Amino acid sequence: MLENTWTDARFILQIMCELNVLPLALQITNIAGNVMSRTMMGGRSERNEFLLLHAFYERDYIVPDKQVFKKSQQKLVDFEGNRNKSKVGRKKAAYAGGLVLEPKIGFYDKFILLLDFNSLYPSIIQEFNICFTTVHRVSSDAGEQEEIPELPDSSLEMGILPKEIRKLVERRRQVKQLMKQTDLNPDLYLQYDIRQKALKLTANSMYGCLGFSYSRFYAKPLAALVTHTGREVSHLTDMNMNLEVIYGDTDSIMINTNDTNLEEVFRLGNKIKSEVNKLYKLLEIDIDGVFKSLLLLKKKKYAALVVEPTGDGKYVTKQELKGLDIVRRDWCDLAKETGNYIIGQILSDQSRDVIVENIQRRLIEIGENVINGKVPANQFEINKALTKDPQDYPDKKNLPHVHVAMWINSQGGRKVKAGDTVSYVICQDGSNLSASQRAYAPEQLQKHGNLTIDTQYYLSQQIHPVVARICEPIDGIDSVLIAAWLGLDPSQFKVQQHYHKDEENDALLGGPAQLTDEEKYRDCERFKFACPKCGTENIYDNVFDGSGSRIEPSLQQCSKEECGVSPLEYLIQLSNKLNLDIRRFIKKYYSGWLICEEQTCQNRTRRLPLGFSRNGPLCPACRKAILKPEYSDKALYTQLCFYRYIFNVDYAMEKVITDHERGMLKHKEIQEIYQKLKSTLDKILSMSGYSEVNLSKLFQYHQIYDKPLNTLH
Repeated sequence: MLENTWTDARFILQIMCELNVLPLALQITNIAGNVMSRTMMGGRSERNEFLLLHAFYERDYIVPDKQVFKKSQQKLVDFEGNRNKSKVGRKKAAYAGGLVLEPKIGFYDKFILLLDFNSLYPSIIQEFNICFTTVHRVSSDAGEQEEIPELPDSSLEMGILPKEIRKLVERRRQVKQLMKQTDLNPDLYLQYDIRQKALKLTANSMYGCLGFSYSRFYAKPLAALVTHTGREVSHLTDMNMNLEVIYGDTDSIMINTNDTNLEEVFRLGNKIKSEVNKLYKLLEIDIDGVFKSLLLLKKKKYAALVVEPTGDGKYVTKQELKGLDIVRRDWCDLAKETGNYIIGQILSDQSRDVIVENIQRRLIEIGENVINGKVPANQFEINKALTKDPQDYPDKKNLPHVHVAMWINSQGGRKVKAGDTVSYVICQDGSNLSASQRAYAPEQLQKHGNLTIDTQYYLSQQIHPVVARICEPIDGIDSVLIAAWLGLDPSQFKVQQHYHKDEENDALLGGPAQLTDEEKYRDCERFKFACPKCGTENIYDNVFDGSGSRIEPSLQQCSKEECGVSPLEYLIQLSNKLNLDIRRFIKKYYSGWLICEEQTCQNRTRRLPLGFSRNGPLCPACRKAILKPEYSDKALYTQLCFYRYIFNVDYAMEKVITDHERGMLKHKEIQEIYQKLKSTLDKILSMSGYSEVNLSKLFQYHQIYDKPLNTLH
């Protein structure tokens, strides 16, 4: 025990020396003017407070009193009647943060340029002179939302806050100039480096004191004004670039250059840099890096090959992962290794066919090895941290790590508590319990011969989700194929179409649509009408069939040639069928079924759970994914638009019959086709109760998809 304690102390001291903790703390203390013992405790707010206290005192200002905050813990009563449980949860943001552009999900195999604003928020404070002494803040009653104040007039004298930040920035610039001396002593270089780091850390943390509610200089309106201006700057930069911006997050922007020449990419980056920097005095955008290839999955989730120039015109690449499942510890090592292999393949320079082949081969091999017991047991271990003591969880049975932690504590010896990480494996024990209730500690698996690894669980709930999410943007790979390669039942998995939000809007609102009509309506149910004479089912999905001089209305004749009857003669039957279909889809929407978006779970319910995440209600079955409407308002709207599309003769005439084809057809024939179809199809729509007025209302409600359909009633 003494030796271990001595080793721990030595390691801590080594880390302190490696990070230059004491010299850095001393430099920060000299800058802020506080007490070094408090600097060592890491309170940035207090350091900034002292720096501003000195600055305001020098200029004869009276500063606000330091408020004493008592963090009250709300007492709860759990299901067993126990008290003294603290309610812990993430607080809602007090104001809007930085601008996050919607990512254009996909795989990019050409250079991606990453641009970044240097110290965005400190630069905004200086650029627009945002300070307690310059911004007019309107006080509001408690509970009311404060409005974002206006930017101060440009003629005002520079405020205290921007002046202090400018001092820090200029002093850092001077220190960095000193570091460029050629004959500099290594020890002196290290001192300069520590000082510039201290100046940088202090300058970058100045904005934080504005939005920290326990700070003496807390000013939410100022913090909101800074982030609001940051969003405007990012948005203006995005608009002015006239390039394909695929993602942006607060102070950084990713641009798809569609180029494979690295020199051209840097030339483009420098051009953008000079154009943007002309707009501001102090705000600066710079090239932060270049990606050779990028797999963009979601906001803050991507994998990329970062380009690092070697200086001789060549470059090396380094893999960078951000926010992906494989970096989380609640996936087993086998799932992580598989995910890493898949990413390595996707980011490689191989052709698409070779990548798909290699992924297929690897997944088939993994599936066979798991089923045949060739994978070591430690590869199946899942690790999860306890956020509170095991006995404090109300639902112990359905949380596998808590269930295992309770067993460990019951054995005597070591005790696991809040903050500890628990390892467990999901086993087959002969029972019909859910997977979460069949969790066992690794030592239990070794001791008990009746326990075996639940191979189906690991293939379907661990490996498949990781691989499916990574491969989602890759053509030629889908959930059904992945399931088949892993040896799972493909019928349990379905291919889900994921469109970008802007593409959805374009497709439905008739904007600058990149999707064709066939792509917009490919998921819609076709209009089917049984011939009243012969009973043959006619599938109707367009106004016209054929092309050129052979164009004819789709409902001109029954699909069974021997019948010879035209469905257009049965207007009442057609309108009734359309009416029933419309009612069926509206009823389907209002039935309100929810389904888990995790393909391996597919829990289906009409009961809205109490647990919510940022993205929606949490699935009570798997506790991993969120519940989405099985039939969304967007799907209903698209289906109704499809009916308008297949009965819209004017649109079909413009689209299908080109000028060349018009010349091939006689003018009289066109008029006859048009008039007959127009009157007939209009009657079908009106008799079925389908109203353009109602659809236009629906259109208004769904321009942003944020209002429920039942508001129409």
